[in-house]
Amino acid sequence: MNSNIELWQNTLGTLQKDLDEDSFNDLFAGLTEIYKEENNYIYIVVPNSLNQYRIEKFYSNKINEIAKKLSPELKMFKFITEDEAEEDKKKKETNPLVTPTHPTDALRILSPIYTFSNFEVGESNRFAFISAMKVAETPERIYNPLYIFGDVGLGKTHLMSAIGHYILDNDINTNVVYVSSQKFAEEYFLATNSKKTDNSIENFYDKYYNADILLVDDIQFLENKHATQEEFFKVFESLTNRNKQIVLTSDRPANELKNMMDRLKSRFNWGIQVDIKAPDKKLRVSILKSKLKGLISDPNDVPMEVLELLADYFPNNIRDLEGALRGFITYCICLNIPFTKENMYIALERILPKNIDTSKPLNNGNLIKKINEVVSQYYNVSVNDMLSSSRKQQIAYARHISMYILRYKYNIPLKTIGEYFGNRDHATVAHGVEKIEYMVKDNLLAKNDIEILLKHIEKM
Repeated sequence: MNSNIELWQNTLGTLQKDLDEDSFNDLFAGLTEIYKEENNYIYIVVPNSLNQYRIEKFYSNKINEIAKKLSPELKMFKFITEDEAEEDKKKKETNPLVTPTHPTDALRILSPIYTFSNFEVGESNRFAFISAMKVAETPERIYNPLYIFGDVGLGKTHLMSAIGHYILDNDINTNVVYVSSQKFAEEYFLATNSKKTDNSIENFYDKYYNADILLVDDIQFLENKHATQEEFFKVFESLTNRNKQIVLTSDRPANELKNMMDRLKSRFNWGIQVDIKAPDKKLRVSILKSKLKGLISDPNDVPMEVLELLADYFPNNIRDLEGALRGFITYCICLNIPFTKENMYIALERILPKNIDTSKPLNNGNLIKKINEVVSQYYNVSVNDMLSSSRKQQIAYARHISMYILRYKYNIPLKTIGEYFGNRDHATVAHGVEKIEYMVKDNLLAKNDIEILLKHIEKM
């Protein structure tokens, strides 16, 4: 039996167990024809566009999650109507020698689960979502570049990948190039410093200068890399001059990037900058509900009380929130125990913040005030001094310790920390946090201080 047919049949068999008989028969009974395999997609023929829409809207993510578990190869199912398949055949007959102009590796790099269809939208990310959709849908390049910024784990990479998937879904021949800024810098270094005669620099130029869509993640990591910034500027100019789309993500607005060429920052401001903020509780719960659909057969097995507790414990980082949910679900499944609040506490004991009163909405202001009071008493400096611009060693050290605890133990966004510490900018807070992070690795006294402080904070 053809391996693709076997994978499809096994996927349907697993899916059937999770659906009621009428729903399964209505949409999936008789879907046995595989039209083609192309770029790791297996195309299944469906009767009409209504069936196609319903499957892709409500079942596509589930189907591909099942396929991913069943097959070691990264293959995904897509659905094509009979009319679309017939039209595609006619095009091939008319132009039998046509092949993709730019065979893209993007499908192997873009995460298959980061699509627009499974991005949960709320007030904190609605504008970013709409802007990303417009970039994906419009060939006019009205937002170029699209610059998406926000704290860690809020969905920037998800939106960027979704743009890539949407564009490739509509035209597989589009040359989509997805790269992190660290990878771009590494490839440029290897291309310009290679002692081999392997055409490294030509390959580099071919990859980036021929992109139709360039997606660059975490552009802030080009800070201080002046030679790489020069090369990226040339790539940027070349692509935008030819009306090619560029999408960038960063952890801060373009104007707050340090040691970045002014002309690059100016180019980043050409298009539109959109901010993704920390999600409110309603959105966090919606995200958890959505993720449950791919983890267990009946999401209703997990009480709403548990989802709301998780949303309270992880208010600022979607990645951490989803990781906690997966950890809890896996723990209960492995031990064959119910998804209760009590089991959630046991499963996540090591990672749940200890300070949160889940009977009240999380108040970052009160938390920061409490931690600053504990730290100021411990180091015998005033809270006002910690919030001031003083650079005295003892005061700056206490300030950085407090920032570190807020960031790494309680997951408070850098921007929020900066606002409470005298409106310091994002980069200044990050620098202070990094100093303590580095110190804790080798300095037992600093590590011991933080452990003592955390015990005091938990007692308050």
